[in-house]
Amino acid sequence: MNVAFFLFFPSTLWTPGGGETQIAKSKEALEMRGVQVELFDIWSRRKDYDLFHVFGSTYEVSSFVTTLRKLGLPVVVSAIAYSIKPSWQWDLVKRLDHLIPIPTTYRLRREIYRQANVVIAASPSEAKHLEEAFGVEPEKIRIVPHGVEAERFANTSPEPFINKYGLKDFVLQVSRISRSKGQARLIRALRGTGLKLVFIGPFDPEDPLGKEEFLRLVEENKDWVYYLGPISHEDPFLASAYRAARVHVLPSASESFGLVTLEALASGIAAISGRYPPLYDVVGDRVYYCDPFSEQSIRRAVLEAYERGPKPGAKEFVIRELSWDRVGERLEDVYREVLR
Repeated sequence: MNVAFFLFFPSTLWTPGGGETQIAKSKEALEMRGVQVELFDIWSRRKDYDLFHVFGSTYEVSSFVTTLRKLGLPVVVSAIAYSIKPSWQWDLVKRLDHLIPIPTTYRLRREIYRQANVVIAASPSEAKHLEEAFGVEPEKIRIVPHGVEAERFANTSPEPFINKYGLKDFVLQVSRISRSKGQARLIRALRGTGLKLVFIGPFDPEDPLGKEEFLRLVEENKDWVYYLGPISHEDPFLASAYRAARVHVLPSASESFGLVTLEALASGIAAISGRYPPLYDVVGDRVYYCDPFSEQSIRRAVLEAYERGPKPGAKEFVIRELSWDRVGERLEDVYREVLR
């Protein structure tokens, strides 16, 4: 089987460790299963692919998907399209779309899903959104959850991180530094608990006020709050940081999933998150949940998770069901179904 991967992520959506990791690890997992995968070059004249897998469904790829289908090539689309907008807003978009004489971004996205042989959703919540907002037929949707480098995060030693920083059994957050990710709320929530708090991640260039507030809070609480800057997702030191921690917390205002929570679970530590539907669909009660807007709720969840440790079976579940090898198995099943 010869599959072409095509990735289109606008710069506003592109984040290292997100779409970039997803396509690279999917490719690697499929190749381990004997599937030939090539990253497609739009200037290539090659046409002997058995199937195209398009990652992302922003309106810009509509003409590409339509062209592939006109050439008779099967297309699988990973939608990557979960939305937190309320359903009434999507209903309004659908009604207004009929009144506009030129192609809208909504109409172009709907055409992508119509043309695709199969649309992949990462969770039942995303599948429901595709059905309700874009009219995608349920029989066309397949669920393939996000993967995580489970063995890497499970087996890396915590010693490199402990030896460098002298920190162990701390509270960790790996995330972009932004007001939406809740770093300020987390710092305020843990004041007076005696816990050490470590942040890893780059600053959000679109949130300078959030950066200013965060740095001020770090300075005011520098005896127990540590900001280590960004660490590459591929750097072994990142996995060592997870393993040295006791709890990981992601109190974001919203998340389409929250892959760092899976990495924390694979590392064998307790994980706390807002109850984002796509995440809950996949891991259920293997995570401690908090109200990300309530400092009291965050504090309560952290203290409980710190005391009780990871939920029973959480690490084993991630290694068994959410490894990239398992993702590769599910994708190969989808491809074979389409080619039949």
